[in-house]
Amino acid sequence: MKKLTMKDIGILANVSQSTVSRVISGHPNVKEEVRQKVLKCINDTNFMPDINARIMRGESSKILGFLSTGFDNPYYLEMVKYVEKQARDKGYTVIVMNSEKDEKIERQHLKELITRKIDGLIIAPVSVRNLKLAKDSQIPFVVLNEKVTWADSFYTSLFNAGVEVAKFFKEKGYSKVGYIGEINSDKLKGFLSEINKEKTINSEESNLLFTIEKGFKKKLKFIVEKLDRGCEAFFMSSDEIALAVIKETRKFNINLYEKVIVGFDNTLVADTLEISSIEQPMGQMVEIAVEVLLKKIKKEIPIEKIFNIELEPKLIIRPK
Repeated sequence: MKKLTMKDIGILANVSQSTVSRVISGHPNVKEEVRQKVLKCINDTNFMPDINARIMRGESSKILGFLSTGFDNPYYLEMVKYVEKQARDKGYTVIVMNSEKDEKIERQHLKELITRKIDGLIIAPVSVRNLKLAKDSQIPFVVLNEKVTWADSFYTSLFNAGVEVAKFFKEKGYSKVGYIGEINSDKLKGFLSEINKEKTINSEESNLLFTIEKGFKKKLKFIVEKLDRGCEAFFMSSDEIALAVIKETRKFNINLYEKVIVGFDNTLVADTLEISSIEQPMGQMVEIAVEVLLKKIKKEIPIEKIFNIELEPKLIIRPK
């Protein structure tokens, strides 16, 4: 069967080929009656536009690339859902790639997405160094979940999140608390800035610090051996880490459910474990980021204009 073209759709809908093209690209200057007639012909015939031909004509591919840090953490799976929905609502499709927390894989994926002639990039990065590749490509891109001063970046205040957890622990009147997770994090800095203001309830010995990298869970058994069992509550730097630590401590006959745990990201994991967690305003973050990206793609905003937008976290408290 002959593959249909936009010209064929135009004949079926009794409109010009250029009108069909405008309907497919979402151009606003098309009467709604005509738009619906063309869309009906497209749906009835299962017509699929030739993306390569569109690109060769200098038109938008209507495709965005989304490169994620990794999918081990449910937080990033939720991010895919929000990115895809925002893009779909704006008439774009998304190519999703997973960097598996590996800097080299991230760089390979970036190169692959750039060669696909996508209109723009959304990146939750493993390495800020790799973002230079995106910048050099001249493709509009935005960064999620990471503050990058020289690129459009949209992120939650991790420092304020740490402060919120510290205040919560103090309000509860705990006498000894600890932190378990990323060593180089504003979450920890915010937590430490607040936790001992009135009296000392946190010490270095109560904090288990490590770097988050591919395969870090294999090292946890050597880390949790040093757990301060005298702590009444722990702040975990992610829900993913909370789950991994709870599982690992069971091997040492430690029941962390006897303690109060606060995670980070408020994913399905936190809900399942019934632990409190810091919620990031992901929907708002993605919505703003996609809006800026599309405006840059359409040249409504100069590509040189930089947006760094920090959003506020919220502590979701779950009873024991």
